[in-house]
Amino acid sequence: MLDEYKTIVGIAESKLVVKKSRFFGLVTSVDTIQGSKRFIELVQEKYPNASHYCCAYSIGRDHEKREYATDDGEPRKSAGPPILTAVASSQLSNVICVVVRYYGGINLGVGGLIRAYGRCARECLASAKIETRIFYKTLQVQTPYEQIGAVLKLCGRLGGRVVNVEYDQRATAHLQIRQREIENFRENLRGINTDIDVIDPVTV
Repeated sequence: MLDEYKTIVGIAESKLVVKKSRFFGLVTSVDTIQGSKRFIELVQEKYPNASHYCCAYSIGRDHEKREYATDDGEPRKSAGPPILTAVASSQLSNVICVVVRYYGGINLGVGGLIRAYGRCARECLASAKIETRIFYKTLQVQTPYEQIGAVLKLCGRLGGRVVNVEYDQRATAHLQIRQREIENFRENLRGINTDIDVIDPVTV
């Protein structure tokens, strides 16, 4: 199973003026819904008092993929969906695009809005720097103290990353495992000790 994906490095921006309405597009990479909310807040701080902050994001892959689009007060399906279409067409993952509009006093009509928001999003995405990253899944592993070293070694051998390790009655490690190695990781854990619990933390 492929667990690599292409996404955006940093923040890319675009600007468009249509009949005195000014549109500003901003796109970046996000891994969580909470991260997308923080980015929208940053955009609102950078462009205060705008008429609309329309956006769309695509996070995750396959059955865990989450997509969202909002018109933020514009006519229904005139802003968010064309932005989401641009994101989907880019074939990038874990991406959010926000298009800010300052109303210029002239109505653009639904068709004009669809074209403007879509174009601003496409130009923003086209200007972005792209890199390849890896999909990881975060697992919580609880194990007897004497086995934690073997668990961490296994994580590293499979290309995973250690987020943190806590020690209480048992050792609890939060590990990021490559998507394609999840089943292999679980099978190897059973070989280390049957008294190891694996929990998939819920992240939003």
